[in-house]
This record gives sequence, structure tokens and C-alpha cells, in this order.
Amino acid sequence: MSERRFQRTSPSDLLRIGVITGPGGHTFGIWGEKMNAPGGAMRTTGMLLTHAWCLNPDFRQEFAEKYPEVAMVDDPREMIEHIDGVYIDDITAISLYPLLAKPFLEAGIPTFVNRPFATSMAKGREMVEVAEKHGTALLSASTWEFAESVGDVRAKAADMADIRGYVAHNSMSDYYSHGLHGVWYIHAILRDEIAKGRGRMKAAAYHAPNWRVPGGMIVYQHETSGMPYYGALHMVAGDAQAYMRVFGDHTGDVEGKIPGRPGYFMLSTWNAAQLAIQEMFETGVSPETGEQLLEKLAMFLLPFYSVLEAGGAMVPREVLEGWELPRPGPTLMQDGLPTDSAFNFPYSDEQIEETARLLGG
Repeated sequence: MSERRFQRTSPSDLLRIGVITGPGGHTFGIWGEKMNAPGGAMRTTGMLLTHAWCLNPDFRQEFAEKYPEVAMVDDPREMIEHIDGVYIDDITAISLYPLLAKPFLEAGIPTFVNRPFATSMAKGREMVEVAEKHGTALLSASTWEFAESVGDVRAKAADMADIRGYVAHNSMSDYYSHGLHGVWYIHAILRDEIAKGRGRMKAAAYHAPNWRVPGGMIVYQHETSGMPYYGALHMVAGDAQAYMRVFGDHTGDVEGKIPGRPGYFMLSTWNAAQLAIQEMFETGVSPETGEQLLEKLAMFLLPFYSVLEAGGAMVPREVLEGWELPRPGPTLMQDGLPTDSAFNFPYSDEQIEETARLLGG
């Protein structure tokens, strides 16, 4: 672990946060407002957004107008000496995430990389390896992972003598931008079991007429010391919730749910995740290991490989080696879909290449 950057000297001390963001990210409309509470709004985190960098010049202007107190830098590395933690939050530039995260990881700045973390296993490993080399905390996570039901079902699953399978559900708009929440919800519940050797993903299939819209099912095969077990993730639209039931032997099963309309949705989901990230920024310790981050990434990428390259057939995880998912943009769109904002402001190849040159890639 690198030297702890943030040292609290007063209960009112706020962490200084930098962000790399763009259209389709969460900083502009949600995270920024929680860190820099507008007007008389209630502060719900101990973080203050102080610096930002935007690849998109039009969005940079829009961001600066909404957050005039935030210093806009011309090079993301200019933030390093002024912040205690950084958010990488520009999904349309996801192919650049290893380059964007590298200078911060090398400098020992705890780094949160917004979902879905990376477009390939190689790029995910690159970030994990840099973080481990420099002892820097690294995290990529879904809001669902910090919901109460996750801890409850994870603990109960640990008490089961055997896991025979599961069924899960997640509401989504398209697989790229929101289907991932259900995938990582599953991993969050099985995380401890995978560490025990019962549950690492072995293969996956994505049965759907169109991943760009709701309606489809992912089938996962998980390895154990004996027979593998299977799980299904059903993805529909409109109910804004998640559910998982884990099947065991004759002694019983366990289940949990993230409700679609809880009384305090922002506090119990969005803010729960932000406080977990804040704790990582403060302590310099990530709640997940590099191995867990890569397992989550594989569980997200493999169904995409199935639907894009194999017609929805069951494919082994080994096919991911050497394969890369395109970043959100025209090459993945069809008949105006997906409609999510992540796909509405794509960067050109020239913009991506220019930014890569800026960062030394």
C-alpha cells in the first residue's frame, strides 16, 4: 500500500477530488452535485470536487458553467498535486482508461474507474498491475454492489453447504450501459464463494434478439471442485430493481432484492457507493482485490463476446484473450439504438488518438 495521502486534522476536513469526465458520465448530474452541494442542499459525502478534465471541449464549457468553483485543467496530470482521489468517468473514452488512470496510479492517488472498467481483459490487467506495482487503491463498481441485500445474501450463501445454481434479475436500458449492474450484483454476492474456489465463471451465453434493448437472458457456468453449476440473469425494463436467489441442497436456499422504489433510493444506493469510494480515498485501501476486479470484468465481457461474435452460443472465458469490445459509438449502434447517453456523444478516432498521444500512449 502506498503512503496514505489524506490525513484528517479536523472532522470538517473534506477530501479534494479530481475527475476525468464527459457526456454520459455520472459526475455532471449526480456525483458532482453530491460533492459540491448546490445552494442550501444537504451535503451527503466528505468529498469536494476541486479539479476536472474533459476530452470533449463543448462538454468542458458546460461543466465549467455548472461548477464554476472547479478548476478546469488542460492536461489531466495537472491535477495530481492537488487531489486526494480521482474518478475516471467518461464511458465514451473507455478504450483510453488505462492511459487515463496510469499517472494517478503511479502517483499513489486512489483511483475509481467507472463501469464497465475496461474494453478488454488486457486493458483491465494493465490497470490492476500498475495499481499493484505502486500499492495504489483501485476500484470499479456498480451502485448495486453496496446495497444491503448484497451483504445479507453473501453472508447467507457462505453458510450454505453447497451451491447448486441461481437465478437473478436486473432492470436495464441496454447491456453496455446498464446490464452490467446485474452482472456485478451477481459477482458481489458470489465474491467470497469464488475466493473459496466454488464459483469462478467458466463460460457464458447471452440469449437475446438485441442486446441494445431490454429482453434477454445470460447463462453463466461456474466451476467448482465437483460438478459446475449454472446461473441465469434475466434482463427486462422498467422496474429499476434487482433480485437474486441462490439454490442449495435440501437444507434450503437464500434470496435478496434491491427494491425499485425504496424510501431513500439516493441514500441507500447511490450514496452508499459514494461513501465506500470515499473510504477508499481516505484509507488508501480498496474494498476489492485486483483479482476480483478482473473476474467482474470477465463476467461483463464474456456475454458480449457471445452475442457479438458467437450468435449467443455458450463460449469459454478463454476466448476473451486478444479480444476487445468497441467503445460506445456508431459501430455498435443500429436503428438509433442504444438510446443511452453514453452513445449519444461519441468521440472520433482522431480525438481518441490525439488524447492517447497526449498521455504518451
